Amino acid sequence: AYTPGAKDFSSYILKFKMNGIDALLWLGSPTDSIRLVRQIKENKFNVRYLHGWKGFWPTEFMKALGPDSDYLIHDGFWAETLPYPGAKELGEKFKKDHKGLDSVSVGLPYAAVQVLVQAIERAGTLDPGKIRDQVFGGEFKGTVLGDLKYDVKGLCKTPSLALQWWKGQRMPVWPKVPQYQLKWMPAWEQRRSKIE
Repeated sequence: AYTPGAKDFSSYILKFKMNGIDALLWLGSPTDSIRLVRQIKENKFNVRYLHGWKGFWPTEFMKALGPDSDYLIHDGFWAETLPYPGAKELGEKFKKDHKGLDSVSVGLPYAAVQVLVQAIERAGTLDPGKIRDQVFGGEFKGTVLGDLKYDVKGLCKTPSLALQWWKGQRMPVWPKVPQYQLKWMPAWEQRRSKIE
């Protein structure tokens, strides 16, 4: 545990180094996350796997750290690099409309609309109850989130994602895709010269 807004993480980082920690899981704000990564580098803590929830998502996180964001993992709800129908096109349109910034969540509302359209078509009416009956327990193929299945209570479980920042892009490492493999973090002093 840490205090949000803390200015110095060095005592934690030194404990990690002393104990040979090679993987770190983190939940923090973008500001705290940027500060943590910078201090990890300053303290020459060579963690091999650094996975952050929430604070590692924003494109601003990647831009603030530049190449130091490479190898860092974060969760997310969606990525244009996943092999779902229309995902790449949606991602490109989003970036065009948002000055090159991408999103880990735009696929959620987009897929919700795709599900609604399919449910209306199946129901053959705009009656809310009949549309709901199509969604609850229904399966919807070909969305930008892949094939979706709702249980009888109307809940749809989607896989948890792990995305790795790599050269300014989010690359999926979980679920596995053939076009990209997880890259373990090399030591900080080796990163500039490392050719991938």
